[in-house]
Amino acid sequence: MYDFRHMNAKPTSAKADGVLDPRVARSRARVLDAATQLLVEGGPSALTVDAIAATSSVAKSTLYRHWSSIDDLVVDVLRHNLETTHVPDGVEGFEASLRALMGAIATRASEPEWQRILPALFTLKQHVSAIETIAEDDQNEQLNELAKVVDLGIAEGRLPADIDVEFAMFQLMGPIVLATIAVGGDAPLQLVDRVVDRFLASWA
Repeated sequence: MYDFRHMNAKPTSAKADGVLDPRVARSRARVLDAATQLLVEGGPSALTVDAIAATSSVAKSTLYRHWSSIDDLVVDVLRHNLETTHVPDGVEGFEASLRALMGAIATRASEPEWQRILPALFTLKQHVSAIETIAEDDQNEQLNELAKVVDLGIAEGRLPADIDVEFAMFQLMGPIVLATIAVGGDAPLQLVDRVVDRFLASWA
């Protein structure tokens, strides 16, 4: 279901002297946007070469040159849609930073397109081994962002020095992820203050 058919050409570099050709960048962006649309609307089974080429208006020969399989393209689609969430600029202090970070994460989780991609992500993990690695990379990036905020909490005496950051992430992210999957809409945003309040109370 995920392999390109009659694939003979090898993937080629889209860069010259380290600079991505603008034409190549535009065509890749169209392909990734089209594949995202197909994934959202029809699930993994909708990701076929013909459908992607038709939706993106990019020739199949171009797809063949830059992706050796649908699996490789799916990996790029997910990387295209995964964004590391940061504390917004200008926010200072532990509690304000924690609320700002969780608010940014919940805002992302409340986006309709992301809520529609998330179920497909779980499905793809069963078919494309590289998706598990992408999910782990994304989790590690988010963990690193939370660790910066946790360090502020330790410095201010609000959190113990030996706090398990991964466990803290589960405490904070668990309800947000569940609300995203089970309820959707702006439910993740509505939970932010309650989740943060409970987290702070548990470490008071």
